[in-house]
Amino acid sequence: MSQPTFSHVPYTSDYMEIAVSKVKNHFKDDVKNKKVLDIPAGNGWIGDQLTEYGMKVISADINEDKLHFDQVNMEKPLPFLDEEFDAIICCEGIEHIFSPFELFTEFARTLKRGGIVIITTPNIQNLYSRWQFLCSGYLFQFDPFNQIPLKDNLLGDKGHISHVSYGQLRYYTEHHGMKVEAPSGGRMKRIVLLPFLFPFLLIGLWWNYRDWKRTSGKAPRKEIIRHLFNLRVLLSRSLVFIATKPK
Repeated sequence: MSQPTFSHVPYTSDYMEIAVSKVKNHFKDDVKNKKVLDIPAGNGWIGDQLTEYGMKVISADINEDKLHFDQVNMEKPLPFLDEEFDAIICCEGIEHIFSPFELFTEFARTLKRGGIVIITTPNIQNLYSRWQFLCSGYLFQFDPFNQIPLKDNLLGDKGHISHVSYGQLRYYTEHHGMKVEAPSGGRMKRIVLLPFLFPFLLIGLWWNYRDWKRTSGKAPRKEIIRHLFNLRVLLSRSLVFIATKPK
């Protein structure tokens, strides 16, 4: 039986660079011997970079592109100890599995106190995705035409099957007693849309404020509006979601 294939980009992407930078900044460059889980490791670039900085990196993936990869299936409990990692990076992986919440639960379990989780995923909050959904009925990078279910017990790349929003990731984070940091994104694209969609953004801002006042009204929850209307969240291809575990 041939080895199943799992897609990943062969190049260094903006979200990979951001993830590495966020880890370094979180530890204020005191990164020596910090233990990091990179899952899915993809082309291995993140692990290589963090290793150069003196971190101890576990590169986990179900593909076998690198001999040193730990073979790990994100659909199952992670084979790591409780509070084993100082940082966990998951770039463009959580949308490929059936249960993002269960994977996040494993991240919360294996992350040390004071640690950081960085998740990147296709940005279904961006302006283009909102426009696409209005017109087509499906979100950016989640068209249904090539989504063909795999046969039972066959390992393979399911593609983008779980669109994960900022709101979901925030819920997962708070459910596990962790703190949501300000989200970010990669390079901003389709900036040309801003003038055309500015009136809709104003309506959306009013709508967010109205719902905040109606359902919560608490000052800490107001940061959600700032997060959702961050320019990088509005215009980037990938959402970069960041959560930390209190000491």
